[in-house]
Amino acid sequence: MSLITDDPDDLPRHCATKHHHHGARCGRFSGTGRRRLLIATSSAATSIIALAIILWLTLRPSAPRFSLLAATAAVAGPNATGIARLDAAFVAHNPNARAIALYDRLQLRASYAGGQLAAAAEPFEQTQGDVVLTALMSSSSSVAPAAAVDVGETAAGGRPTLLLRLRVEGHLRWKVAAWVSGRRALAAECVAVVVLEQSQSRAVVVQGSQCATTLQ
Repeated sequence: MSLITDDPDDLPRHCATKHHHHGARCGRFSGTGRRRLLIATSSAATSIIALAIILWLTLRPSAPRFSLLAATAAVAGPNATGIARLDAAFVAHNPNARAIALYDRLQLRASYAGGQLAAAAEPFEQTQGDVVLTALMSSSSSVAPAAAVDVGETAAGGRPTLLLRLRVEGHLRWKVAAWVSGRRALAAECVAVVVLEQSQSRAVVVQGSQCATTLQ
């Protein structure tokens, strides 16, 4: 049932068919709606950006730390000072309570007096705390005894020493809830002192040390 009125201005007409003053009023309402929509969109975008910044500042992971826990080396022979194998243990520390560290493409290397040792490590993930990473590094070339001893000094008891540089390389990603970051290049540099026991083929002691960790 329709309501009939004698006032033509009260009839439901489109804005374009109304009188000039009515059309101006409709246009004013339309412009107000567009401004409100723009303000709402801008406010939502600003809120999302602010929330992302707050979450990043709150959850931004700190870089992991590495240290050399212990290592034992096997010399090339009973009377040699070159290292043939190095069994090393590193401690990886993740200081972040809300971020899981994801390691992959890990390579462990050691060098001394021109000698090189290397090994690959399996990928692993780490929550907050410490994880021990072990590797058996082998030498791809032999080093002359004189070259190995010349870079070191003499320990107590007349035993020769070596300056050993160890490096952990790989990729690191962070996982926070369901979000996973992009890969970053990880490098941890360690320096240790090797005391050679020439009377035995497996009596080389490596003193533990802290490592300098960098992310790129």
